[in-house]
Amino acid sequence: MFSREQLVSALERDELFLAYQPQVLPDGTSLAGVEALVRWQHPMRGPIGPKDFLFAVEAHGLSDDLGTWVLKRACRDALRWPSLTLSVNVSPTQFRKARFVERLVETVRETGFLLTRLELEIVETAFFEDPASAEAQLRHLRSFGIGLALDDFGIGYSSLSYLRRMPFTKLKIDKSFVDDVSMMHSAAIVHAVIALGRALGLKVTAEGVETAEQQQFLRVAGCHYLQGYLFSKPVAAAEIDAILSAASSPMVRSA
Repeated sequence: MFSREQLVSALERDELFLAYQPQVLPDGTSLAGVEALVRWQHPMRGPIGPKDFLFAVEAHGLSDDLGTWVLKRACRDALRWPSLTLSVNVSPTQFRKARFVERLVETVRETGFLLTRLELEIVETAFFEDPASAEAQLRHLRSFGIGLALDDFGIGYSSLSYLRRMPFTKLKIDKSFVDDVSMMHSAAIVHAVIALGRALGLKVTAEGVETAEQQQFLRVAGCHYLQGYLFSKPVAAAEIDAILSAASSPMVRSA
């Protein structure tokens, strides 16, 4: 595991960078938003994905530092994409910190980014310790017009109870269900999640879309947004600029 000193050095030396994965409309031709994903350009090991260092970030108590860095950098990048929603992940540790909402709002306002264009992606483990406090936090965020997406929906145990009381604006269907939509069981679950989201007035995004068959299934099922390698891998901010400048070109890659 990486040491605290290594992680602090990465932040101080600007070794971290963001990649943005497009979120598109069901036809695959229109860019609706981007999700900011942190990476580490390690001086010795080269590019490192988040799965290889986020556990160490949590263990060393650096979630706030990293979360603030990601939010600030993403908002500054996204200032030049006024037509897009910006999605940023929030760790459970970060979410449960005192004055989380106040600090987040202050950080975003410092960048000049509109709070109404921001969407926070939160997993349900953020609510286990104190659901009442979590609900209050989420309602406070919504009072600023910030969107709230329940991430990895379908793989936890209490998602339905949270949907009844928490003010989410979006559900994100976990990639594991999208992978198996050719199977009756997974297809039924995805249909049910999309129907549930629509019944509750929530938008639904499917993650991990990798084939034209998955796209067609999700489009017919009524999914609002799609995200995955069929359309684009996570890319540098400059590539989002290029996509927007060629907005008439379809996002789907050629076979």
